Amino acid sequence: MYANWMNMLTIKHTETERNGLFEAWSDDVQVGELTYQRTTPERMIIDHTRVFEGFEGQGIARQLVMAAVDFARQNNRTIIPVCSYARNVLTRTNEYKDILA
Repeated sequence: MYANWMNMLTIKHTETERNGLFEAWSDDVQVGELTYQRTTPERMIIDHTRVFEGFEGQGIARQLVMAAVDFARQNNRTIIPVCSYARNVLTRTNEYKDILA
């Protein structure tokens, strides 16, 4: 679980053999999610990032992507960002070059 104390956002992660989900929660309300597929044990395809209505513009989507990046780095995985938002965040600088497939 990842937590951001600045805005009390908690990110929960679940994973199966084939896919995974990062959920963003504020208190007891889910405010966003990021989904990915696992094509191999070492590779994640981020296919969708979504912030729920009324919670846009608060940096939630970016925090979801950063949680996925942290997870990928900790587990020696690479990411293919199919989701347009994730692709924009991850390809703008060389900072994430190490985890891009």
